Amino acid sequence: MIKLKDILTEWGEVDPGPKRWGIKFKEKYTEFEKATNKKLKEADIPEFSTKAESIEYEMNKIQKGVSISEREKGQYRARWSYIRSPLSAADWKAALKLIIDAGGKIDKEWTRNDYEKNWEPEEPAEWVPSIYFTLR
Repeated sequence: MIKLKDILTEWGEVDPGPKRWGIKFKEKYTEFEKATNKKLKEADIPEFSTKAESIEYEMNKIQKGVSISEREKGQYRARWSYIRSPLSAADWKAALKLIIDAGGKIDKEWTRNDYEKNWEPEEPAEWVPSIYFTLR
């Protein structure tokens, strides 16, 4: 005779698959999720229409909060508007190297890793870390 407690214990022993904490750092999905859902993509890399957009995406990996705007045709400014201090030396060098590796030329006259707060606390900062560059 089958008892209710036997059914419940048998039902409770179903393996749900590997736990999320068991996956490696670089993997986005567990093996169980990959096997059961064929729509999952391993790498969700966005498509960019311009080189400046791809540079902005990579710079946000270095230090969050950067925005790149085109000042004139082919001339850009990368600016960290919401940070309250200069970038660390390692982050600053990595951002400069990223632009140079992408084929950019940095304007050393305007590029500064400084932070100068405004004398009125409600107003935005007078100067934030900014990189002025041109792309070829």
